[in-house]
Amino acid sequence: MISDAPIELIVTTFQTRLARCQSSAACWSLMRASFADLGFPHVSYGGLFAPHHRADLQRETLYQSHFPEDFIAHYDQAQHVRHDVAVQWAFRFDEAVSWLHLRTKTTQTPRQAEVWRDGIGFGVRNGISLPLRFGREASPGGLFLSATGLDDAGWEALNRTQGRAVVVMSHAFHEAMQRFPLFSDRVNPFDKVVQLSERERECLLWAARGCQVGEVADCLGVADRTVEHHLGSARRRLAARTTAQAVARAMGLGLLYDGIASPALPALWESAISDEPLAV
Repeated sequence: MISDAPIELIVTTFQTRLARCQSSAACWSLMRASFADLGFPHVSYGGLFAPHHRADLQRETLYQSHFPEDFIAHYDQAQHVRHDVAVQWAFRFDEAVSWLHLRTKTTQTPRQAEVWRDGIGFGVRNGISLPLRFGREASPGGLFLSATGLDDAGWEALNRTQGRAVVVMSHAFHEAMQRFPLFSDRVNPFDKVVQLSERERECLLWAARGCQVGEVADCLGVADRTVEHHLGSARRRLAARTTAQAVARAMGLGLLYDGIASPALPALWESAISDEPLAV
């Protein structure tokens, strides 16, 4: 049963439960269950580290997946990760993107198109790529979420209702994971004191509810560029690359509301930085 609760309630409930997690495994389990409730039963989380204590900056790998085992086995054997547009997007850009957009609106090589065809053959057709950055060097990685059993029209409907919540929750999950030993010597902790102006806080609150810039401007009775200014200022204060990350980080710091390492596929993730074109 897919949740039909308001975005704000979904996100704040998830954030509260994340704060109670005592291990990275608990965060992972909570994230998997929460995303499944929203219609995304399959998720993978991975990135590359350049640990600050390593003089040679040799990368280490984090990878965890809950995609179907037969799909993962085929994906591994076919060496698809180097040609996977969904992965390449997360490694090269900052904003979340729908796989439907990547599959239908980008120019691809034959090898890239093969990855999509194989995925569809295993029922992995639509989903979201959410870029994340790992470690002091901001090494590339991401969270990849797949919905199952939906045609393209069904996916668009799901993405409209749940996509925004999933993006903010993904950033919240990534922030929460950084509390644990998996990240302790790899991530520069975000520990400075941050204060938001009232307008910055208001704009982030509306963004957390799923509103776009124009909708926020209408709600506040200001121009679009004024909202963009306040959101940009909030992102800078919070050292966030995107508004969704700023929302998650502000929530984690209590500014909006009162009150897993795996050996699977490390070589593939290391090879995922590709020279193939990605036209957008």
